[in-house]
Parts: sequence; structure tokens; C-alpha cells
Amino acid sequence: MKKTRKGRKVDYDKNFVGVAQKLFAILESLSQQPKAGVSLDEITSLSGLPKTTVHRLLYSMNKLDYVEQDPVSNLYSLSGKFFELGTNALPYQRLTVIAKPLMQRLLLTFGESVNLAVPQPGSLMYILVLESPKAHRVAATVGEQSHLHSTSVGKCIAAYLSPEERQQHLTRYGLPSMTSSTITSLELFERELARVRREGVAIDNEENLPGIVCVGGPIFSSAPKPVAALSVSGPKSRMSSNLPAIKEALREATRTISALLGGTGPRRGDEAIDETAPAPLTPSEAQPAR
Repeated sequence: MKKTRKGRKVDYDKNFVGVAQKLFAILESLSQQPKAGVSLDEITSLSGLPKTTVHRLLYSMNKLDYVEQDPVSNLYSLSGKFFELGTNALPYQRLTVIAKPLMQRLLLTFGESVNLAVPQPGSLMYILVLESPKAHRVAATVGEQSHLHSTSVGKCIAAYLSPEERQQHLTRYGLPSMTSSTITSLELFERELARVRREGVAIDNEENLPGIVCVGGPIFSSAPKPVAALSVSGPKSRMSSNLPAIKEALREATRTISALLGGTGPRRGDEAIDETAPAPLTPSEAQPAR
């Protein structure tokens, strides 16, 4: 028998490479805080490995661009390159294969970046991004995580959570202000989500990044909740004039992807989803109190 991390034992195997076990112990430790980052001491404690071994493995993974270290806090986190490894792997392989042609069509039609994201605990993660060819552009990064309340793809996910799930999320994560336009009021946020359910699309109007507008739509499989969301993002100066066309194109694209995944999703305008949904926001209401 061979003693392993945290006291677990495995049968002796001459083909087993011990460094692989150490490497994955590091990866498991880093996954504990995918956004905030993890300190060297925390990784050492979580992995059960000697500190010198942890430091050398982190240094090597950093040199290979699979791990990043914040120059100010010195915290370690998994890089975008690491998440790219799993972009076309299960459970998202079928989703990305189906979505990519529709995403390419959106990119060619509007010339703006197209992003595919999936829900994560308390957030969402981008798994496929097609960047705009224009010099002034905005695009997410594969592996990047974002808030549910300030992005169009996030709103698409949040809109179909149960009231209990939304309450749990808000209790834990709140509605932090990302820009001066971020919706930080629970009442206004609920109205915004009701609008998403009615219209079938969500808008991020400079709520996550100043000067950037995103339009997103939910993607469904056989479950009643979205398995992903698709968005088109770009500078407000270009996006504003194309909003009606982008909305309709996104509705069509997400309906097609959903159908190919075996789902239909809620019907647009079907308020049976939330019979107590408040009235939609007026333009003046859409801005949070300063």
C-alpha cells in the first residue's frame, strides 16, 4: 500500500507517477477560490504537501501559463489557458459544437464579439468566445467568471432561478455596484428579470463595464432552467443603433440551439413563469439611485 494525500491509501502501482497526484492536489486546492485566488499557505494546507513542493509546482505551472499570481496580493489562481483545455470537453462539448456555427453567424452579421457562458455556483463562466475583428472591441475571456446581476448572460440565468434560489444567491453575494449604472436594488432587479422572461433577452446597459452594451439570451435543454446563455457585446456607440436587430437575431439563435439540445424553453411573453412579476422598468427607473 502507498500513503497518499490526506491519509488516503492506494494499491502500489509501478506505473503510477507520484508527481501527477501532487499536481492535481494543487489544482483541487486552486479550485476552492476560482475568482479570489488562494495563498501559498492555503494551498499548502489544503493539499497536504510540503510548502517547498507546492511552491515549485506553482512556479512551473505559472511558467507554462496555467496558473497566474497576482503581483499585489501574491494570490494564485487558474489562468484562462487552463480553462481553455476544457472548452470542448464534456459536459460542454455538445453545447459548444452546436453553438459555434450560430455564434459565427452573429459575428459576421453584426461584427461584434459573441460570448457563450454557463452557470456556476454564484456566478457564470465563459466557455467560448468569438472576438470582434474591429480595433475597438470588447470580449470576455474563456474561463473568466462574472456576476449574475450585472451582465446580460447573468440575467438570463438569474431570471429562471426559483425565488428561493435567488434569495440564497443575493444573501451570499449581494448586488455589488460594478459601474454607476449597475442595478443594486432588489426590487429593480426583480423587475429586470421579469422583463427578461417576457422578452426572451436581457440587456446589460453599461452595468458591468462603462461604455459597453451586451445583449444576451438563455439556452435551454430538457430542463426548465437555462444550461447556458449567449451574448453579443460591443461599444455602446455601435450597439445602440443595432439593438432591435441583435435582440431578434439572438432570440432566433438561442431558440435554434435550445431545439438542437432537445429543449424548447419558456415561451416568450409567458408570464405564467412568474405570475407575481412586477411591471417592467421605465427608463427612469432603470437607473439605480446615486
